Order: sequence, then structure tokens, then C-alpha cells
Amino acid sequence: MSQEAPEWLARALAQPGTDRTVEVAGCPIHYLEWGTRGRPGLLFVPASAGHAHWYDHVAPLFADQFHVVAIDLAGCGDSGRREAYTTAQIAAEIFGVCADAGMLEAAVPPTIVGHSAGAQFAMRAAIAHDAALLGVVTIDGLRYARLEKDHAVKVLDGERAPPRPPRVYADLDEALGRFRLMPPPLAPIAADAVIAHIARHSFRAVEGGWAAKYDAAQGSTIGLALDLVDALEDLRCRSAAIFSEHTHLADETAADVIGAASGGRTVVFTIPGTTHYPMIDSPFAFVAAVKGVVLSWIAEHRAA
Repeated sequence: MSQEAPEWLARALAQPGTDRTVEVAGCPIHYLEWGTRGRPGLLFVPASAGHAHWYDHVAPLFADQFHVVAIDLAGCGDSGRREAYTTAQIAAEIFGVCADAGMLEAAVPPTIVGHSAGAQFAMRAAIAHDAALLGVVTIDGLRYARLEKDHAVKVLDGERAPPRPPRVYADLDEALGRFRLMPPPLAPIAADAVIAHIARHSFRAVEGGWAAKYDAAQGSTIGLALDLVDALEDLRCRSAAIFSEHTHLADETAADVIGAASGGRTVVFTIPGTTHYPMIDSPFAFVAAVKGVVLSWIAEHRAA
């Protein structure tokens, strides 16, 4: 960790998650765990090409009130790879981890929190298993319209080229030097120590050097997923859509469109000052936003 890292970050990274692995449909799925089992569960689903260590610096800030898990989906992080990837398998992986971590046995049902493409995966898991959940939270990932500023629309709407073999770097330092957040943030991020920590967990040793852990074939499961907005009204669990201020995924119509589609049942708001990566650029605001939503749901659940 860089010497310039702030004191709060040093404290957080000194509380690493416990490594766990569960087999789901023949593939080992790795996850990290913080906090006490039996508390309300929070399961974080990272973005495409992301991994569980994206949450190392914020998970301890939830662990005082929650049982926290961050998952490596198949083809990501330290989980195994599949010959082919499907959204149904991803939903099974998420709930396989929920079960293995004991979250489904707690007095309060768990909440799934998905970021970017992870929001799609979280939503599809919630649709399949909504009766077992307290709620689902999407973080700058619930598309509701084809916005002109959304650079991914043309890519996700069109025919995609087969994934290319991963680039092999001569050594780890070269790999770390090439690490970038994708898509690029739409505003500057002053979080070098956090990004460096994420980068260090993003590569693996291979023949000839170092390559990204991410299996690009997993990206075939990602789409525009505009249908997910229409599923909100019939969800039997609670839902929230949190957006970043500097985002390609939303504009000023987000709250009205999603509110109408969900029959007013979905909480929708923006975290001011954030980019597509709020857990990186504004970790305290990110924690406060997610905690505020989910703790209010827990209070409602306990009062019912």
C-alpha cells in the first residue's frame, strides 16, 4: 500500500475478508467474507472484469452492522472459469454463495448490491429468488433508456466480435502500470491508493508473464438489459437504484422513469459528486447511501 494512503484506508485494509470457496454447477466460486454470521447479509456483485477485492476498503465499514460478502463470479477474480457463461448460472452462483455463507438462515433476509454490469446480475438473481431476499440495490447499472451519451449502447446492441486472448505482460510491474478503470470515469478520481490495491488483485501469473484474471468470454452475459426496469413492479423484495452524478447511464429523467415503471416502489437517487465508481471516488458517501437504504428496509422488516 502506498505511503500516501489515508489512515482510514490503512485501517480498512488491515481487516481483510476471509477467503471462502463453494462449488456451483461444477465451478469453484470464490468469495470474501467480513462481519458476524447471523447479522443481516449484504452481498456485493462487482462490475464486469471486477472482483471481490474491489470492496476490501469499504466492506469493513459495513461490518459493524452487517454480515458482508463480496463475490468473484465465474471467470472473474479467483473463481474458476466455465466453457460458456449464462445469466442463469450467474444467478445460481450468487445464491450459492448466499447459502454457503449462511445468509439465507439469518433472521433478516439478505440484500444483493450490484455495481455496473453487476447490477444486471443482481437484478436477475433477485427476479429468480425475490422471495428469499430483503432487497436488491443497483449501483450505477440499471439502464432504463438508450441514452445518446451511453457509449456502450452501440456495442451491446450490435454483433460482438469474439473475445481476444488476454494480453501477457512481461512482469507484474508492467501489468500494474497498464491497469485502467473501464469505462474511463467522466470526472477525475483522486484515489490512487485504492486503485493500486484493486490493480494488485487483478492479474495472475501465466506462462510468459502476467495476464488479467478476467475471462473476457464472461462479458457475453452482459446486455443493455432494458427489460429489467419493467420487472421492478412485480418484485416481491424491495429495490433501489442508486446512480452517480457523472455517469453515462442516467440523466435527469431517471427517477421519474424508474419510479413510473416500478409503480413507485423503487427508491431512486443520485450520489452527488460521484463517477461511475462511487465506492472508489467517494467511499464514505457510498457506504452511507447503501447503509441508509438497507437499514431502513431492515427496520420496516422487523416492524412488520
